[in-house]
Amino acid sequence: MTMAGHDEGGLRRVRVYGMLIALLGIMMFPFYVMFSSTFKPESEIFSAPATLVPSQPSLGAYVDVWTQTDVLLWIANSFVISLGTVVLTLLLAIPAAYSCARNDFVGKRTFLLAVLVVQMFAPVVLIVGLFDVISRLGLFNTYLAVIVPAAAFTLPFNIWMLYGYFKTVPVELEESARIDGASQLQVLTKIVLPLTKPALVASITYTFLYAWNRLLFVLTFLTDSGKYNIPRGVFSMVGALQTDWRMMLTVSVIGIIPLLVLFAFLEQYIVAGMTAGAVKE
Repeated sequence: MTMAGHDEGGLRRVRVYGMLIALLGIMMFPFYVMFSSTFKPESEIFSAPATLVPSQPSLGAYVDVWTQTDVLLWIANSFVISLGTVVLTLLLAIPAAYSCARNDFVGKRTFLLAVLVVQMFAPVVLIVGLFDVISRLGLFNTYLAVIVPAAAFTLPFNIWMLYGYFKTVPVELEESARIDGASQLQVLTKIVLPLTKPALVASITYTFLYAWNRLLFVLTFLTDSGKYNIPRGVFSMVGALQTDWRMMLTVSVIGIIPLLVLFAFLEQYIVAGMTAGAVKE
């Protein structure tokens, strides 16, 4: 390859990386503004011209949130709702995806396509019907009132992704285990699921994030302030006459921290799970 070719390739990489860095900066700018605003007094947040760096940084907003709100309770409730949604979703998605991946039955393709129909509807379109169902089942004002609808809306993605990933596991491994006397449950839990760990982690992460950020379901189905999650806690700070934006931004930043920790530990599995499961039937 000539020197000119090397130079052209180097310039192309510089342009690509420069564009990616610019796009990343644009995407992260709102988060920086939110984070930096938590160190500003209320008056500086709305000052003109706006300041990108706090003139007198202070941790007062974090102290106020700690002493004046139930932020720890909101975080705990968010974990309960998110983990409950993850468990219910996987209990339903794993058997459904595995059955479709390993069996040919009448209506399989119709079932898989029908599952996607749920993904076409925004939750707000179905909220009235969901409210009626939740009330009739006696689940109103319980964690299940949020967990069950959230699991229903995350099932399509999880079934399709796990279905594609299960098809990549060699059938011969399962047949060998059955010859050795393993039951179907043992085959699934000791052979198939360990081999599909990246897909499971991606499913868990997607479902956890979806449930963590639910406001509509909590706003509609929960009236007990002791069951509020982080988004509902932030929403409760919106007043009829006045809104404490500094406190809202601070609670939002605190609510993001568990998600950042989750991504930091599971990043490699998330990337592998989102890419390796894409198989064409």
